[in-house]
Amino acid sequence: MHYNKPTADDIEHFQSIVGKQYVSDNPAIRASYLAKSVMGLESQIADVIIRPRYTEEIRKILVWCNTRKIPVSPISGGLSGGFACPLIKPGGVQLDLSRMNRIIEVDEDNRYVVIEPGVTAGELWAYFEKYHPAFCPPIADGAPPTATVMGDAIDRGFSLVTSSMGPQGQIFMGGEVVVPQGDIIRLGSWALNGVKPFYKWGLGPELFSLFMGSQGAMGVFTKGVVKIFPHPAHKTIKAWAMSNPYDMQNLTLEAGKLEFGIAHNTVMVQGGNWPLIMTRWPKDKVPNDYSFYEKMGIAPWWMNWEIWAQSAEEQDFVEKTIDRLANEFKKNPKCKDPDAIKEWKLHPKQVASRLRKPNKIAIPYSYYEAGFLFITWYTPWTDSADFCVEYNKILKKYDFPEVMWVASIERCRQAICMPIVCFDSSKPEDFQRVQDMNRESTEYCLSRGWINYRPDPYIHAPEMYSRAGTYLKYLRKVKEMFDPNYIMHPGRLMLP
Repeated sequence: MHYNKPTADDIEHFQSIVGKQYVSDNPAIRASYLAKSVMGLESQIADVIIRPRYTEEIRKILVWCNTRKIPVSPISGGLSGGFACPLIKPGGVQLDLSRMNRIIEVDEDNRYVVIEPGVTAGELWAYFEKYHPAFCPPIADGAPPTATVMGDAIDRGFSLVTSSMGPQGQIFMGGEVVVPQGDIIRLGSWALNGVKPFYKWGLGPELFSLFMGSQGAMGVFTKGVVKIFPHPAHKTIKAWAMSNPYDMQNLTLEAGKLEFGIAHNTVMVQGGNWPLIMTRWPKDKVPNDYSFYEKMGIAPWWMNWEIWAQSAEEQDFVEKTIDRLANEFKKNPKCKDPDAIKEWKLHPKQVASRLRKPNKIAIPYSYYEAGFLFITWYTPWTDSADFCVEYNKILKKYDFPEVMWVASIERCRQAICMPIVCFDSSKPEDFQRVQDMNRESTEYCLSRGWINYRPDPYIHAPEMYSRAGTYLKYLRKVKEMFDPNYIMHPGRLMLP
């Protein structure tokens, strides 16, 4: 594909659309956008940054860039774990949507909120605490308060209710998208003028999911409709420890299968291994052996259940049920180490910290060696232990700490497995070591049928789509329907 670099005339035209102060080709400002990536290492610097405020401004920018064949990459905040920077040369236009930060509508009866892409988790959480305290929005769990809700939702991400309600793709109800030819498309029931966005699947064959997971490669979302949920006063964290990931997997599955009255109350179910704690410390302060952590009460593996309930009695029932299942599981033939299965009694401060929203649990990994990368995969829940074992072998082979985080999706129907790769970002050789490890682990994971979440364009997407048969052929046709000149975030999903 041939693309054009924005010229002085192009920049002057962009300034006429959004205002001179919202267009920049300053090298320092352009380079600053590279610092917002934790799920991919390679990126080119954009030629110009544009910060639109209105849908019509985006429409005019896309029409101009489509005619001129200038690549465009949208970014809402870049802090939900995504990787939205331009990926080809020339870098083209970076559309920074952070100024589009209106909370447009909250419907408590139909239980949704309409937002623009720049609305952050912190802003939306504070807004609901003040104006709609009986409800909460599904903000990303672990991402910082400045991460955007739309960035997580469009990528079908992981929210604070995902273990109960499913990934953000199921919670996202529809939206408004601008495509390069200048059309503005409303999705779901919103496609009918004047109709509430109550039904995500649209009018007959639906277009909604064609944009989900596209990471900006199809068009620019300018509005989104996201479900909201009751926000009960009764909450706690229940934790159990074990010595291996198979007991973690199988014990958690027992609770996940008790969907009504149990698993639906466990909105966030997540666990991991002790290096997950280790790599949240500065590396020069990390103890040399596991006995230190053992004395602190940190198990080799564990699982946390975050419980939400409408009453103290309901909460108590869920807690006691999890305890009963854990004790019964010790006698289960599948249990590998019954003596190690013990309740992890959390300090009230630990519980309060974990219940605090938005939390910042992802941030401390940068203390360890400055660089960290989330490489995330979806597996069947019953494959999650195998994933932990095999991926940790590869991490160890390349001399990375064996950091593993696992969470339940929709009551243990799927798992989201997140190895956290900690490396020294000041050493060029470490980047190569990360990519070598990433390539080997990707080949293995795909051979097992596991699916990469937010695939990068250099390793995950080529490996994945090379095995997808005719799927890639029709994905290209969908891309060309919305974006015939391939200007939208080109290369992000190996398109072209």
